[in-house]
Amino acid sequence: MFLVDGHQLLYRAWFGFPARITSRDKTRDLTGVFGFLALMRKAHRLHAPDHELVVVFDGEHAAARRAAAVPGYKANRAGADHTPIASLPDVKRALDAAAVRWTEIDQMEADDVIATATTSAVHAGRSVVCYSSDRDFYQLLQPTVTVLTPRRTFITAADIHHRYCIHPCQWPDCRALTGDPADNIPGIRGIGPTTAANLLTDGWHLDQLPDSPRLRNPRCHPITHQWTQLLAWRDAIRLRTDIPLPDTLITGQPTAPLPRAAHLLDQLHLW
Repeated sequence: MFLVDGHQLLYRAWFGFPARITSRDKTRDLTGVFGFLALMRKAHRLHAPDHELVVVFDGEHAAARRAAAVPGYKANRAGADHTPIASLPDVKRALDAAAVRWTEIDQMEADDVIATATTSAVHAGRSVVCYSSDRDFYQLLQPTVTVLTPRRTFITAADIHHRYCIHPCQWPDCRALTGDPADNIPGIRGIGPTTAANLLTDGWHLDQLPDSPRLRNPRCHPITHQWTQLLAWRDAIRLRTDIPLPDTLITGQPTAPLPRAAHLLDQLHLW
């Protein structure tokens, strides 16, 4: 399966595409929809042409559950430029025209839906590529699961172990300790990646730390004082794999080569 983090790709297309794409009469900015389709088509064609393609978008109020448990969760994004969202209806129309399945589940973040689909696919013996630059997907990595970034770099479980000295399943524990600026999770002050990796040596998780001598270092004393917060941060970072998926979302069959972005925009009379 080739699972696309829809909202992130849309923002990437809008802000990162090399040139603005407009309608022929110059009245509409089509960069979002054109860039989304072009980037997705290229990634699928070059890196996973034999995979089934599914796009997942954040549902309305997607962050509400985590924000209730972790005050301030993603609050750093409130002032961000959300102009790309205006392109979302056209993106969905184009996906329908290209016969690409997509889903948007109310109150669910795309990360959790992708994690659920990934887990289901692995249990069915399928390989999975998650197309996103969101590091939360690192926790899903295993021999049959990789992450492909928009820069077309593959991330594997071995990469995580080499760079962070942890296993993918320890990712939520590690990021709870160090913090996750992207989601406004502060982490424990003074705990960086090296200290976090040392605390989690031998495959340990946070739950094993309270009764161990690993917290004797004065630098680690804040962990004890912020223990409840630390566990809440980990829960926010940990992806759910139990989201009910639409029955028709996954077919088990490879997706046919995608039409060019320009062709789809012409078909939808967007030019």
